[in-house]
Amino acid sequence: MLEVFGQGVLLLGDSGTGKSDIALALVDRGHRLVADDLVEFYLQDEKLFGCCRPGFDGFIEIAGLGIVNLRQLYGDQAVQDQACLDLVVSLDPRPADEYDHLQPVQYEWQLLGQSLPAWRLPCHARSNMALIVETAVRLNHARRQGYDASSDLQTRLATLLTKETV
Repeated sequence: MLEVFGQGVLLLGDSGTGKSDIALALVDRGHRLVADDLVEFYLQDEKLFGCCRPGFDGFIEIAGLGIVNLRQLYGDQAVQDQACLDLVVSLDPRPADEYDHLQPVQYEWQLLGQSLPAWRLPCHARSNMALIVETAVRLNHARRQGYDASSDLQTRLATLLTKETV
């Protein structure tokens, strides 16, 4: 779990999908690690929060490097004690061409009686997954504010077609 642009993001995926590599890249880009594999969740004011089990904050396992202490390498700003969970990103190793290119695969993720937005994203080595996760966070925020790029584009196309047929 990380804090990205002030939003709590939980990365889900099978072993080997690159969750820790993405987390490391996001920390390197100035975001904060909440917890690697030891995320604990609790409810507060009907919001779901995630935190790291005491004594394990800042530690992350990176393939090829082993256990890394991000607080020691990047400083205190690389680690956050807790975050309110806003978005779940599920990493899917299936090829990107199996996805609809106009809409993300969205679903509701349930935990402790709370329902959160979740997006299933294709992940593969040639993608800049840290940038894609950052963009998903920005899109999720925009949608919570009422903006949807697909609807906006459809409206613009309909307006253009109406003008051309007149």
